[in-house]
Formats: sequence, C-alpha cells, structure tokens
Amino acid sequence: MKRKNRIYILYLNKKILFILTLLLLIIIGIIFTKGSRALNIFSYRDGQVIVIDPGHGGIDGGAGNVKDVLEKDINLDVGIKLKKQLLVEGFNVVMTREVDQSLEHLSSLNASRYRRDLDARKNIIDNNEPVVFISIHVNSSKKSTARGAKIYHYPNSTEGKRLADSIARSIDANLYEKFLKEESLRTEVLSEDYYILREPSYTGVLVEIGFITNPEEKRLLMDEDYKERLAFAIKKGILEYLD
Repeated sequence: MKRKNRIYILYLNKKILFILTLLLLIIIGIIFTKGSRALNIFSYRDGQVIVIDPGHGGIDGGAGNVKDVLEKDINLDVGIKLKKQLLVEGFNVVMTREVDQSLEHLSSLNASRYRRDLDARKNIIDNNEPVVFISIHVNSSKKSTARGAKIYHYPNSTEGKRLADSIARSIDANLYEKFLKEESLRTEVLSEDYYILREPSYTGVLVEIGFITNPEEKRLLMDEDYKERLAFAIKKGILEYLD
C-alpha cells in the first residue's frame, strides 16, 4: 500500500508541476505581450522631437483681461495637454515654457524685451532640431462674432503649409464636427511673415486656437474637455503630416 501511495503522490506532483509550468508560461507570455505593446507605444517615435511653444507668459499676458482670463494661461494649458498626448505617441516633447514666465532672460540679444523673448523661443526650437514645432496662441478681434481657429505658416514654405493643412483638417473633423457638431465652422489656413515662423530653421506653424473676444468661444477655451479635444485634434494633425 505504501508503494502505491508513493506512486500516486509522484504522479500527482508531476501533474501539478506541469500545470504550474503551463500557468507560468502563460503569465510570462501575457507580460511580454503587454510589455512589447507598451514599448511600441513609447518608442516607435524614438528620437523624433516636437517643440511646443505656448505664446506669451509672465509679464506678457497676451489677449484677454487680467481680471478675467488671459491668453497666456490658455496657451500654456493647451500646450501641456498637447505635450501629454504627444508623449503617449512616443515623441520627445520640448516646451519653450512650462510655467507662467516670459523668456527674454534666455536671450543675449541687445534688443527690446519682446524681441529677446522671441529670440529665446527661436533658439529653443533650433537647439532641439524638431521634426515640427507648434506655436500656440489665442486670437482677438474688435468683432465679437469672429470665431474659429486660424493656422499660420511661413509664406512659400511648402512643408509649413502641408502641416497647417493637416492640422486644419483634423480640427475641423475631430473638434468642430465630432465634438461641437458644427458642420459650418472651418479652420482657416493663412501665410504670414511672423518672426516665430521666419527665423527658426525647422518646419512649424502658429495655431490661433480661437477668439477670446467671442463669448461662446471664450467659454469653450476655459472648458477642460474642449481643450483636451483641441489638443487631441492638433496631435492627430501632426501625426497625419508625419505619416
């Protein structure tokens, strides 16, 4: 009887060992698969830099009212949201500013505060050699009815226009049509000889994300869900351009 018991126990141990080994292999497979997916998400854009430039900051509030809401704060908020979304796509993201500050102290130019601020932004862009850069701003107008995003590229820049067109299509589709359910609102693509578009050596656009002087658009630009969707739309436009 003792011999039979030992044989039975040995058989049972082999069966348990087989099951445990099988479970271990399954767990390792799951971990490896998930790890590979995560690695793909965070590394397939390895080495590609995107610079985000939230306009204004510090002493320079931009458009708006200091007692209400200022452009500089909206620019930074959307810029940070865009950064987070681009990081998930595997890009190395550099921001010209991540706090409420102007950047003139980073320039060695013997010029006005405004010019030194722009020079510092240009230097950050060029020093990081980005595949693209995005300068984020908020628009204003004497007409409170003015509404909608405007995207500027440097005149005669083929790549700049292609990037602007790609982001414009994405904003129209992902923000205006799908999120706001507005078929008639469309992003305008324009060319302009702005310093931040002219001086850097890399492809970029300036995105005026909406009008702070339009009551409805101002409300939207203060809404977290809207800004998140706006950042998503800009990201999708960048991806379309790069792909």
